[in-house]
Amino acid sequence: MRIKLLYFAHARSVRGTAQEFIEVEPGTLVRDLRAVLHARLGQAVPQFQLARNADYANPGDELRDGDEVAVIPPVSGGAPLVGPDPVDLGRLVAAVSAPDKGAIAIFLGTVRNEFEGRPTAALYYEAYAPMAERELAAIADAAERRHGCRIAVYHRTGTLQLEEVSVGIAAAAAHRAEAFAACREVIEEIKRRVPVWKREISPDGVVAWHGEVKSADKDPGGAG
Repeated sequence: MRIKLLYFAHARSVRGTAQEFIEVEPGTLVRDLRAVLHARLGQAVPQFQLARNADYANPGDELRDGDEVAVIPPVSGGAPLVGPDPVDLGRLVAAVSAPDKGAIAIFLGTVRNEFEGRPTAALYYEAYAPMAERELAAIADAAERRHGCRIAVYHRTGTLQLEEVSVGIAAAAAHRAEAFAACREVIEEIKRRVPVWKREISPDGVVAWHGEVKSADKDPGGAG
């Protein structure tokens, strides 16, 4: 049974190739493949995740002939993808810059002063961090492969004031069209599938989660 292995970032450097084909026995599980890959990569890449056919794989998944398995080291050298620290644009750009990348597209999502006609003074972001990080890594990986880009992304949590940056994305490609397309794809996928929620804080202190029905007499402390 033949499967295709894809290597990214540090794993690619250690292995010395971006992809290779290997033969495995029928009935081989993802956990069995992990043991093989640990032997190949050694201590140089002690932590990595596996994606099977562009979806994160479970240890008990059974491999099939023709599967494509991606070896994914921690994104951006293990840097967090979600957290309370401000978005560092310089760090995002540095993470994607490379001699063969002639275009870097940036997307910054900021807190604006209204939502659906309601005035907003601030937003509070809450995340299910472990799942959010996995989804952000998967979104970035898929966009990298689709557009030939390098992508770095970070989503902030906590209370953000007007004009503060909530999410930052950097996409580097050989040409601008691919970089712009990758940036757009990543933010659209983030909005669709990453478990991050926004809570509106109005100028008079009324708070409510996006999608929550507000009323004029809502208790400011009662939402959530």
